[in-house]
Amino acid sequence: MSKNSQSTTSTYTRKPAPPRQPMPNRLVRLLSEARWLATAVALLYFVLILLSYNKADPGWSHENAVAHVANLGGRAGAWLADLLLFIFGFSAWWLCVCFGRAVWKGYRRLHNRFVIQGAEPEPEHQGEAVIRWVGFALMFAGSVGLEYLRMWSLKVELPRKPGGVLGQLIGHAADGAFGFTGATLLLLLLFGLGFSWYFQVSWLAVAERIGESVEASFDWFRLRIEDREDRRHGEAAASRRDEVVVNERAKYVEKHAPAPKAAPQPQLQPQPDADDPAPAPGFLAKVMSKVGKGKADKAEPQADTRLEPRAEPVLDGQPGAQLEDVDEDGVVTPRMPAPAPAPREPAFAPPPSPASSASAAASAPAPIKIEPQVVSVPRSERAEKERQNKLFDGMPGDSLLPPLGLLDDAPPAQESVAIETLEFTSRLIEKKLSDFGVEAKVVAAYPGPVVTRYEIEPATGVKGSQIVNLARDLARSLSLTSIRVVETIPGKNYMALELPNPKRQIVRLTEIVGSKVYGDSPSSLTVALGKDIAGKPVVADLAKMPHLLVAGTTGSGKSVGINATILSLLYKSDPDDVRLILIDPKMLEMSVYEGIPHLLAPVVTDMRQAGHALNWAVNEMERRYKLMSKLGVRNLAGYNAKILEAAKREEHIPNPFSIVPDNPEPLEKLPTIVIIIDELADLMMVVGKKVEELIARIAQKARAAGIHLILATQRPSVDVITGLIKANIPTRIAFQVSSKIDSRTILDQMGAETLLGMGDMLYMPPGTGLPVRVHGAFVSDDEVHRVVKHLQSTGEPNYIEGILEGGVLEEGGGAEGAAAGEGGGESDALYDQAVQVVLKNRKASISLVQRHLRIGYNRAARLIEQMEQSGLVSPMQSNGNRDILVPATSAE
Repeated sequence: MSKNSQSTTSTYTRKPAPPRQPMPNRLVRLLSEARWLATAVALLYFVLILLSYNKADPGWSHENAVAHVANLGGRAGAWLADLLLFIFGFSAWWLCVCFGRAVWKGYRRLHNRFVIQGAEPEPEHQGEAVIRWVGFALMFAGSVGLEYLRMWSLKVELPRKPGGVLGQLIGHAADGAFGFTGATLLLLLLFGLGFSWYFQVSWLAVAERIGESVEASFDWFRLRIEDREDRRHGEAAASRRDEVVVNERAKYVEKHAPAPKAAPQPQLQPQPDADDPAPAPGFLAKVMSKVGKGKADKAEPQADTRLEPRAEPVLDGQPGAQLEDVDEDGVVTPRMPAPAPAPREPAFAPPPSPASSASAAASAPAPIKIEPQVVSVPRSERAEKERQNKLFDGMPGDSLLPPLGLLDDAPPAQESVAIETLEFTSRLIEKKLSDFGVEAKVVAAYPGPVVTRYEIEPATGVKGSQIVNLARDLARSLSLTSIRVVETIPGKNYMALELPNPKRQIVRLTEIVGSKVYGDSPSSLTVALGKDIAGKPVVADLAKMPHLLVAGTTGSGKSVGINATILSLLYKSDPDDVRLILIDPKMLEMSVYEGIPHLLAPVVTDMRQAGHALNWAVNEMERRYKLMSKLGVRNLAGYNAKILEAAKREEHIPNPFSIVPDNPEPLEKLPTIVIIIDELADLMMVVGKKVEELIARIAQKARAAGIHLILATQRPSVDVITGLIKANIPTRIAFQVSSKIDSRTILDQMGAETLLGMGDMLYMPPGTGLPVRVHGAFVSDDEVHRVVKHLQSTGEPNYIEGILEGGVLEEGGGAEGAAAGEGGGESDALYDQAVQVVLKNRKASISLVQRHLRIGYNRAARLIEQMEQSGLVSPMQSNGNRDILVPATSAE
């Protein structure tokens, strides 16, 4: 009895077996490659034995005594091929197709997992696998049945009838139940349905593609026929026109031919003055060949009137001879003088008066250059892929990024500004400037979705400041709200006037995020800004900025721009690449993003906690710089590259600053951190000067550490956007502001006060002093909620402890700062670890504990104070140091 109880007790107290160690990654790769190679060889073997099947070879259904087997697979291959063809007929080739799909899928899995080191694709959904194999069974049954019913008349070399034994069973049963035609239709239905399920092919999409191809072919033939008809009509019209020109030329020559009495005129050839321009004989014919009959008839009286006075000097030199010609021929005789030298022929003008023609040419305005507006934005490969309808909507996607379908579609292309309107406005601008005493000529027009840019060329001696000073008067004379004057255009010697369009188009965020330029950008910090004047999408790389300063009055579109910036970051990167710290004093703008996995901390609404978050960012920046210095890299990209290279070699880089040097934890990939402050003015007002110093430190040094700032304010005054902040943030975005002073504060130049609001902005890229006008992308609250809900469903946020419990700030310390910590003293869970850190390093420093345990300043200070109360360390001396009161032997 005692023995049984002891055995029972040992059974219940037996320790569980230790978990099995996972196989090394290298061994897993070798086994996966071996399995894939075996499948590929099996596919090749099946193809060879079916291709080389010979009925004379010995097989499963018959036996032939032959010395040489023709099948490439030998006797085993001949036997297996005969078995497959005997049972399934030619439909046995579908087994090769199944093997081929398995080989391709295995190759893609190996390539994604071991070659490019990407995320391993998600396993196939159980429901999808069941549907796929049911589809293969239906397709196979339909194939063998159709082969039995429809291929019986073909002279094929098979061990049995077409379709094999299985085809005979299915085809015979279907024929007996539905008849020959009905069985054929039923089997076709099974084959088509199974093919669609197995290969996930939508027959509706196939029909659409075929219809589009047929329609495109018809359109192509129709256009070719229309082109041929146009050429034929053009050739006929040209032939008729040439015939009319020849006839009219003959009539004109016959009408104006010289009389026989004009023969003595060669005696008068030397008499005309050498300076008197006389038309050459072939000139009228040349004129008629160009202007035609109508213009020649209209110009004839002018030609006679013009040439009549020219003959008067000749009449004075030879009265007798010239009067006789004039009496009998009138004014016709002077029109046919002796031929002038060839070099003088180009000096003659057409029959219309030279003075009137010259004045008409001078008064006619030169046509302006009109650039076409970008109507459709080229879409990215991701956008085109997401537009394709999935056969199974419930299946998991290939990417963790939010789909573009969560955003509202862009509205259909609206009517742009008409060419006639552009021409009229150009001439009106020239006239109004002339009324103000400024001569300028409009040379080009660039219509866009919101404004139209007119490039003007000032006349010689006109200063650009004159046109700038006339901006308000010109806007009033053109009945516009405002006109922005661009004084300098890179690469051109023109100025520009930007006039608002009568109808403003809406720029949707889905157009920019789904554009090719956004999709092709390799940076995970790509920000979608909007469209430029011509309608082209504008994106920017936050990593190259590396910080951004945004300003604009209420209603200018600043908050919508911040939301568009956040969404563009969420659409470009996952939480492993980019993490966010959102500071929202209004408690309304960015609180909607609470709970997304990209956040490092909850959305900050308390300004004192915002100061702690900035303090944590400074400490994180210093920690990253120390890690990069130890690894010998210069930026975060080099650090992450080194971590990934070590992971490929199945190695780990130990943490040089680990609190456990004997067994240090491995270093991991570090994400980029983006800190977005929605209202800098409120933060500066509450916390004060310390925040300015923290922002300046981050702006000066944090680029290489992968920490970026986006500061926004609706009060761009010098006490908010101080010189220290402006000097370290060269990239600016100015929405509409209330005065020129605010525009100078944010951009160091005027122009933002003339913007139209509702997302109209001036973007100043880094390294340039010329702002670019951009029409910001609009995103609604519903779109933001849909994207946030999708991201919340993908995972929970992994908050870092201690971000909002930082050190005491200069203007925000005291009891409130001390209350921000998490416990203290020996009740703190980290007290023992803090003691080990202090005793091991033989140094009692708050920064030492804070750095090793990755906690806030207040918590580390309380731990040091509790050590002082426990007698482990001495009180702080005059030099700020503390002595370790515990001997080293006791510490061990």
